[in-house]
Amino acid sequence: MNEKTNSSSTDSGKSKGEGELERLAAGAVRPNLEDPSVVLSLLETDQVVAAKRRTRFGRRDLSFGLQALLWSLRIYVVVMLVIVLISVLRAVEAAR
Repeated sequence: MNEKTNSSSTDSGKSKGEGELERLAAGAVRPNLEDPSVVLSLLETDQVVAAKRRTRFGRRDLSFGLQALLWSLRIYVVVMLVIVLISVLRAVEAAR
C-alpha cells in the first residue's frame, strides 16, 4: 500500500514540477540575438575565438580618387626616403 501512495505522490510531484518549469519558461525573456554584445556574452571563450578565426576581411573597393591619393602618398614616402638618404650620405662625406 505504501508503494501506491509513494508512486502517486511522486507522479503528482513530477507533474507539479513540470508545471512549475513550464510557468517559469513562459515568463522567460528571450535574448535579442541581433545585438552582438548579447551574442558574445552567451558564447563560450573557445567559440568566440573560433568565430574570430573564421572571419576574414577582404579588400575594399576604393574609388579612383582614393586609389590615386594612396599611390601619391606612397610615391611621396619613397621620394622623401631618397632625399633623406642623400642628405645622410652628404653629411657623412662632409665629416671626413
